[in-house]
Amino acid sequence: MTTSSPAPKQSKLKKLANLFHYLSCASLTVFCLSYSLPSEAESFNAKRAGQGFTGITLDFTNALSNPALLTEYKSDDDFYFSLNLGILVSDEYNVIDNGGNIADDLARLADNINLGLPAEDLNADVDDIVAGLTAIDSKMVNGQNGLSFQVIVPNKYLSFGLFTNQYGKYGGLTQYDKTDEQLLRDAIDSGYLDLDELKSTATGVGYSIAEAGIMLGGEVLNSKHYDVSAGLKLKYQRIDLLFNSKNISEFNDNDFDLGNEDNITDESNGNIDLGLYFSWGDERQWHAAIVSNNLISHEIKHPEQMISFLVENYSIAGFSYQNDWLTLATEFDLTDRESFIDIKASKYASIGAEFQFYQNLQLRLGYRADLNDIDADIVTTGIGISPWDVVSIDIAGYIGDHDTYGAAIEFGLKI
Repeated sequence: MTTSSPAPKQSKLKKLANLFHYLSCASLTVFCLSYSLPSEAESFNAKRAGQGFTGITLDFTNALSNPALLTEYKSDDDFYFSLNLGILVSDEYNVIDNGGNIADDLARLADNINLGLPAEDLNADVDDIVAGLTAIDSKMVNGQNGLSFQVIVPNKYLSFGLFTNQYGKYGGLTQYDKTDEQLLRDAIDSGYLDLDELKSTATGVGYSIAEAGIMLGGEVLNSKHYDVSAGLKLKYQRIDLLFNSKNISEFNDNDFDLGNEDNITDESNGNIDLGLYFSWGDERQWHAAIVSNNLISHEIKHPEQMISFLVENYSIAGFSYQNDWLTLATEFDLTDRESFIDIKASKYASIGAEFQFYQNLQLRLGYRADLNDIDADIVTTGIGISPWDVVSIDIAGYIGDHDTYGAAIEFGLKI
């Protein structure tokens, strides 16, 4: 092995941060890439995520999931604001770490070849690089992110809210070309290595959807035995589609920045979500809801690659039981989610529970399964703190198959 000083290697946390750094843009046009990850990403509301991503039958603070919930407020609730952020990442094969290390090793190998270091040491370096490329060949790293902001004004006439919401999916794939091994060994013999001649690649593809609009909700029927509410969201959507493929030696290079405008194809349009909410029982302890999102279908195509993404209508149904200290909820998709065209989409079923302690502490548990076996099944947990029912902080964490991990946090203010 060579004894030259190793190049500094980025931590996985820093590399993940680089993938998500575009979140900081105020326009919420964050782009997260996805490779063969067709299903819709989540906005990662921390309350919903903590209890298995259920929430369309809860209260008005979850109106972003179901605008009909705008009617579910207490008489002293006049205003609500919340800011939410969440991520989910799956890197079962350490593609992020290993891909970055390989890029560093290739750069160091090129320098050492050009310096004329001993061939025995250089060939040992090639052995390590080939072993690393083989280990991550055709392996994927997957991720999702979500960001949302809402302001809600509930009232007995027509409750309304303003919101911005962004969600996206990303993925990366490395592909090892076996001819690269011979290229590296020939370079040792010739005394010169041009990394641009490598055939192995790192590829990213994905989407982000940014939305902004208004939510409206009101009571349709209020009877002795049951209540019915309806709501809608009128929204502007921007859909970003990305594809980028680079030489494996550029894995850490700024040219592989997936937030670069040169790598993004975007289109904008208007859309509509509708929601219905039902409650019944002597204490209105039983609840049901149905939500239909994206009533207007919209397709976006990458101008240079054979990639198309389709935003289309999908519907969710949910049921829950609620009392003063316990909420039990379940939700399931009635249709497949939005997806890349020609790739099967996800279809989720979820169950969750929330336990209320001392009126200002909530503990949550849940489980979400993908009925189409596209995304990992995940177990969720969360905690909420809401002193005096005014300020609220909610935190959720989740873990699943294929080394899938994620977290979400939400800050709220209720007046």
